Amino acid sequence: MKKIFTALSAAFVLWACSPQEENPQRGLSRLVVETSPAAEFMVETAQSSREMRTGLMYRKSMPENQGMIFDIKTPRTITMWMKNTYIPLDIVFIGPDYKISGIYKNAKPMSEKLISSPGDAAAVLELNAGSAEKYRLKKGLTVRHFIFQNETK
Repeated sequence: MKKIFTALSAAFVLWACSPQEENPQRGLSRLVVETSPAAEFMVETAQSSREMRTGLMYRKSMPENQGMIFDIKTPRTITMWMKNTYIPLDIVFIGPDYKISGIYKNAKPMSEKLISSPGDAAAVLELNAGSAEKYRLKKGLTVRHFIFQNETK
């Protein structure tokens, strides 16, 4: 019986520590950037400290029109990196006025280079690399999402 318990315990530890289980995909919500025409994405929302630390780490792929938004709650200068992130990303910084304040295009997978917001950020949006150009995202465009209370869930 002790051997069975030990084997089950070891299997559970391996399962619990697996990177994919560390970062499962969460529910998606609609995010709109007011371009012409509007750019619409389905995004996961990172709100807890664990979700904020992990972000899109360990993901092998992400559908074209999906992403992740980080709800900063108290606007401040934000620093991101690509450690343990396998997908190249465009990182979109959103200011307290819910407008794009800066874009870092094509962040390199697995890089530990620090990427900082150009000022205080209320949120950070991560999209597949090339999305900012494809959807003509630029500084000053308004972003609508339920975390800003300017869009319904």
